[in-house]
Amino acid sequence: MFSVSRQLYQRKGQQLRQISLLLLASTASASHFYGGSMSFNSRKNTDGTYSVDIRFKEAYHSCYATDSWTCRSGNCGNRTSFVGGQVDTSPNGGSWCQTEAVVKRTVPNNSPFQLQQSGCCWIYTFYDMYGGNWGLLTHIDLGERSDTSKPNTSPVATTLPIVRVPQNCARNYNLLSCDPDKDKVRCRYGNSSANECGICHQPAGFNLDQSTCTLSNFVNGSRGFYAFELVMEDYPTQNITLNYTAMAAEVRSPFINSSSNPPLSKIPLQFAVEVEAPAPSCIEGEYLPRFIHPTPNQGEHLQARVNQELEIRVKATATFSRISDVVFSGPLNSTKETTTTEEFVINWTPTSENYGQHFPICFIAEGQNGSRNYQSEMRCVIVVVEAAGPIAQVTCTKDKMSVSIERATISGLHGDHLRLNNNASCAVSSNETHVFTTFSLSGCGTQIEETDEHISFKNTIVTYDNPNHIITRKNLFKIEVMCKYQKKSSITTRFDAHRPAVNFTERGFGSFSYQFEFYQSGSFINKRNPSSYPLDYNVGERIYMEIAPVSVIQNTEVFLESCVATPYDNPNYPISYPIITNGCGVDETVIIHTSHQPSVKFSLEAFKFIGQYDQVFISCFIMICEANNPNTRCTKGCTNGTQVAPPSHVHKREAAIQTDIHFISQGPLRLKRSASFSDAISQSLNMNLVSVAGCVVSVVSMVCGMMVYKSRGSKVNYQLLKSDEI
Repeated sequence: MFSVSRQLYQRKGQQLRQISLLLLASTASASHFYGGSMSFNSRKNTDGTYSVDIRFKEAYHSCYATDSWTCRSGNCGNRTSFVGGQVDTSPNGGSWCQTEAVVKRTVPNNSPFQLQQSGCCWIYTFYDMYGGNWGLLTHIDLGERSDTSKPNTSPVATTLPIVRVPQNCARNYNLLSCDPDKDKVRCRYGNSSANECGICHQPAGFNLDQSTCTLSNFVNGSRGFYAFELVMEDYPTQNITLNYTAMAAEVRSPFINSSSNPPLSKIPLQFAVEVEAPAPSCIEGEYLPRFIHPTPNQGEHLQARVNQELEIRVKATATFSRISDVVFSGPLNSTKETTTTEEFVINWTPTSENYGQHFPICFIAEGQNGSRNYQSEMRCVIVVVEAAGPIAQVTCTKDKMSVSIERATISGLHGDHLRLNNNASCAVSSNETHVFTTFSLSGCGTQIEETDEHISFKNTIVTYDNPNHIITRKNLFKIEVMCKYQKKSSITTRFDAHRPAVNFTERGFGSFSYQFEFYQSGSFINKRNPSSYPLDYNVGERIYMEIAPVSVIQNTEVFLESCVATPYDNPNYPISYPIITNGCGVDETVIIHTSHQPSVKFSLEAFKFIGQYDQVFISCFIMICEANNPNTRCTKGCTNGTQVAPPSHVHKREAAIQTDIHFISQGPLRLKRSASFSDAISQSLNMNLVSVAGCVVSVVSMVCGMMVYKSRGSKVNYQLLKSDEI
């Protein structure tokens, strides 16, 4: 009796589990749709068949990744593998979860074929309270191009499932349209006759620039959700021939004011836009978050290495909103974490299968003000995956880091001029086979970074031309190493620093303010427009600066006594580079353009500090004197340290003729990655990378030694931040 009851209980349990799975699948399939996208690339196999890697994203109310694509036309071959997972999720905008799946298919030849997917239902939209059906279609053409001798590759694109904009604010959404073959990419609305859409509606209140793939909304449009079912197509920039193994060759031509020319491929790009209640202000940085350094620019191409973790750092600010999250859309297995300095870090480690491919990543910052949640602009970047970098073993203990790098895997290394983060006392040794060093986690310039889950110690091995030099105007070889420790808890504090005009009060002069400004050229006519910040400078490019009064002070002149550059906001920092001393130019490129004027203008060629520092602060000491008085320090000019300035002490009944020396600074100027697509493809990387090689477990935490890849081009730039970004 007991045995029978047990069998009945087991069968009932199995039935309940099956019902639960069916309910789960039903719930997922019925989840409201937020959009999707697809891209593909291929390669020819030795047996004449073709392997096609298809990456597609979908977003629903719940996390749901499955391959329900079907063959619409042509020979779609056989599916050989499928893997999928969550990318990101958010409770805002109706609550969504985006997933990405990678499907591998083998097709017998390179003839065109089409895949399609459809279902119900879109998220409730302004023009359809029931949401409406959705449909996605991809046209894949693997014909061998006459210009590259390779199969065509589709454009790569992604977007957040839902973007939100206040009703009273206009915004442009640049739908990043990158094509690895450098074809011209266009965007249009899907056609119902071609099964490219489900609702097939062109929302009112928006404008789509098909040539640039830019979507704009009109101010004061109707509130609600709008579904955008777009098709992205690529056209060659010149006539090319597509050669096939099982059909006649065909010619493809550029797009010329007509849709009669067939595209090379077409992929879906679908998402939702929510027009929300009006915001108190449409100025970015007030209620709407504004991106600041070190956030990469729109359209920037970042370089990654196979099997090495890529970091993309994102930071935003808003005066009246609290930055609560950064939501993103990226490749499968990308992750996100937050540092204690309020930076969001998107991490991704490419595999060998990703080599040579392009991957889009888009992100939006969200700011909270009471019950309202505001979004920033959407920014998108392209990650270009390069070959694996140097091989190293990183060993982490509770207080030290040991690094050993195979010398043969480091390209461009010559000589033994190696050091840690500009610290000559911390030696880096080498022999014929390896480069190696051991250093304390609390010394040698090691930098500490915390996230909610980890505490990391980072340092950089750099080369140098002369051990006595601290700056260079040449590109550098750099290897960054890191030990990451899982932590249980931490206590942090924060403060906000601003750099307004500097106010002085001096007897005999009253109250006055001076500002450090940057100009576009040596004419010193046009200041750098605040809307163009952060500013970019190439290494060796001349930087034009002025220290000038905010309001003109009659009968005064400014004397630039000294200027020094440091990697931190401290003119007394041990690592510093003198620019001007005793009124004399020390840097060989510095030019002082004025003499005995109410403001001082000077310039120098841009440089960077050797090592891990990616910022430059310029600190100057100025003296303000009565004009045309021969007894002031200002009149003496450059003294080369041989003359002593007259004392500035003022006797009781004596009128002041000069002030004490005052301090004014500007910065930081920060290094910036190259945003050039061609540079990302053709230029060599200036940062060499190290693979993860060792993890050890201590008594209290998990410790991992690794190389984190910060993408940089070989062209080194740096930029000035606005005061509220410091």
